[in-house]
Amino acid sequence: NLRQFINQSFESIASIEASLKLLAKFQSILQRDSLRSDLENKFAVIFHNYGLELTHVQDQYEKFKTAPPLVRNLPPVAGHITWSRHLYKRIESPMQKFQMNPAVLAGRDSRKLIRMYNKMAKTLVEFETLWYQAWVNSIESVKAGLQATLIIKHPEDGMR
Repeated sequence: NLRQFINQSFESIASIEASLKLLAKFQSILQRDSLRSDLENKFAVIFHNYGLELTHVQDQYEKFKTAPPLVRNLPPVAGHITWSRHLYKRIESPMQKFQMNPAVLAGRDSRKLIRMYNKMAKTLVEFETLWYQAWVNSIESVKAGLQATLIIKHPEDGMR
């Protein structure tokens, strides 16, 4: 049965992004109304799971915002910004796909999830901006050291 195959396909997928890609593939090939309504229901389930993913990202941010896990051999500022962008990408990409399906965004719990997304996205962008601004400010103080004279003549014998 095609319906069972579709349901089994979704059960084995772990990520929101992969679920949305599979859903798009099924939508492009399925023409029957009964199967299309099942796929619309899948959108609602995936949107609910996206809410859980948002909560997980929010928890990760709160847990690691003072000392995030950094990629090896990455400077601290770049590591903090990379970590923040990774979290942002995890929530941004699925939301862009949900925006293409207004029926999902019109649901009961969608306003709450949209507010949660907006708040988390704003927080992550602000985190990145704060680290970037701190880096820019530190560069200003380092410039003076780069312009300092390194070699001078000795006043008594004129040697360098």
